[in-house]
Amino acid sequence: MSPSADAHGSPDEPSLDNAAPRPLSALVKDISAKTFPLYLSMVAGVVGTLVTAAVLGHAGTASLAAYAMTIAVFNPAIMVVQGALRGSMPFVAQSGDDPGELESTFRDAMWLALCAGALGGLAVTAVPVLSTLIGVPEATVAAFGPFPYLMALTLVVVSFQTSATTLLIALGRSKEAMWVGLVNTGSSIVLIPSLVLGPGPLPTLGMTGAGVAMFVNATAALATAHLLLRRRTALDGHRVGLGRPVWSTVWRMARVGLPMGSTMLIKFGVLGVLAMAAATAGVADAAAHQIMVTLATFVFLPATAVGQATVPFMARAAADAGRHGFGQVRRSLAAGICLALPVVAAGVLLVLLVARPLLGVFTPDPQVQALVIGLLPVLFVVVVADGAQALPGMGLLALKRTSPTLYTFAVCFGLLALVAFPAAAGGGLAWLWSAYAVASLGLVLGQGGSFLRFTSARS
Repeated sequence: MSPSADAHGSPDEPSLDNAAPRPLSALVKDISAKTFPLYLSMVAGVVGTLVTAAVLGHAGTASLAAYAMTIAVFNPAIMVVQGALRGSMPFVAQSGDDPGELESTFRDAMWLALCAGALGGLAVTAVPVLSTLIGVPEATVAAFGPFPYLMALTLVVVSFQTSATTLLIALGRSKEAMWVGLVNTGSSIVLIPSLVLGPGPLPTLGMTGAGVAMFVNATAALATAHLLLRRRTALDGHRVGLGRPVWSTVWRMARVGLPMGSTMLIKFGVLGVLAMAAATAGVADAAAHQIMVTLATFVFLPATAVGQATVPFMARAAADAGRHGFGQVRRSLAAGICLALPVVAAGVLLVLLVARPLLGVFTPDPQVQALVIGLLPVLFVVVVADGAQALPGMGLLALKRTSPTLYTFAVCFGLLALVAFPAAAGGGLAWLWSAYAVASLGLVLGQGGSFLRFTSARS
């Protein structure tokens, strides 16, 4: 049965049995249709995070500090889980509309989610003990309450939700994935202020309220994702439970996904090093660095959305590469690049055009504003290069060849971490971000070269 013939199937792609090369313009159009919902979901997620931090800030400094300590462990654990579960994307995309194969793949992905989520949850429960050992102030330790344990449970729920959302994305169901994100964010905006601050007759629950709210948010997103899976995909009418896993498949998914999770840990770990290096250069440099990171994060989101939307197209083409070569895989990547890079570049140019009023939102300090404006050309190089490397990185994911991505990040960002403090000491923020730009260009060469190497067998 072809995807176009099944209302619950994958995006309207030609059958692999009749795989005629698709023109670049058609691929760009199809990928863009899948990208926009994912982008909206990512923006909504950022908004939800900002709301949580703002509400806890009003609940008290100790609460915000306890939240920061817990999130410092929770976020890396989530990165590993999300990266590991991305390893299921090519397997899901290649399962297509076969309900039996898709059910088996999803079951194994849920077992991977359980294993990764449980390990991450154990790490989060250790936060109060770790805080005591490293000498965190008593007020912060006292503010934890049951929050870390609620967040550990939340992490397990988020892991299961991510396995379902990843399946939706891999099947090209971006709109359904968007609704999962919107439910989570909408629930956060309502529940977190209500349970933390207790407006009106509601009790003020503080950190405990935040933990309960996040757990409920994650549960609502999980229920939404599984409902959509059973209504809008080939799993309609199938009752998918954990059942008995095929551990060999779980391990293959982990081998594809864990390097992606490790890559994210390296990236954000080194960004933390850059923040510390910027702080040694001066107060204004540290503030300007944080603003630039925030701007880069928002401008880079379209590249992430395009990359995830492109994976199913490349994965399905890669499954047929034995007969038809890798030409369609490369065309899919080229379509993603043609879609992502102009949007990312336009985003940075827009920031450049409205720099003064935009930076006034972040800080009234003219010295900080001048630093950021002077480094916007470097920011342009960093963000465009980051977008350019992300797409072939997703291509390697589609090919189930993610180890080169890990090695490339380990080398480029490892060197960046080594030169961060000397660069900040020698030339302040300008040298630090110039080093960041060089490392990002190195990622382009490493990721692009690896993708071309693995797709050079047949064109």
